[in-house]
Amino acid sequence: MIRSLVSVHATGLLLIYNQHMKRYFEKHHRFLGFTGSLAALVVAVIYFKVIPEEVSAVSGFQEMILRYGHSLCWLLIAGASFRWAIKRGDKWSEILAYVALATYIIFIVTLLITKFI
Repeated sequence: MIRSLVSVHATGLLLIYNQHMKRYFEKHHRFLGFTGSLAALVVAVIYFKVIPEEVSAVSGFQEMILRYGHSLCWLLIAGASFRWAIKRGDKWSEILAYVALATYIIFIVTLLITKFI
């Protein structure tokens, strides 16, 4: 009985917190989107210069993925954030975010294969 009351109370607090955060993001979506886009661009430039040491051991498509994959991921995140700042609920923002996730997964899998196999 007490455990279920605690669980219901914690769930209620979580819902209140989530609703508060959602309202905050809706209210400040332009500032947060443009700031996030700028930060992601900075990270993309950094990762364009910082190349994993595993690149020297591979060639071809794997080299391209390891050299540019992480930077491309951050560029896609920057694009998604910029689109979200312009218009909330934009389908292209969501598509760019999912493509960024897929790019990152491909990058990590390639990095792990290169490092451990």
